[in-house]
Amino acid sequence: MSINATVFGQLFIVWLAIATIIIAVLAKRKTQSPILVTVIGFIASFIPLISIGMMIMLALKNDIHTPDSKTASSVKV
Repeated sequence: MSINATVFGQLFIVWLAIATIIIAVLAKRKTQSPILVTVIGFIASFIPLISIGMMIMLALKNDIHTPDSKTASSVKV
């Protein structure tokens, strides 16, 4: 099976979508500015090694603490 330019292009488009979605989910949980990080992640997805590195960096980063209405401390008894 030979991989021609059409198949390569389709795989590349799928990679862009998947990598951007993963980066967006991680950025939402782990950064103060998720839209900016997602845009940078989309641009980084054009070079797969950079986007993989960005995913690893975001995965290893600590979650941000936001006040949530679902926590036990905010429930009044």
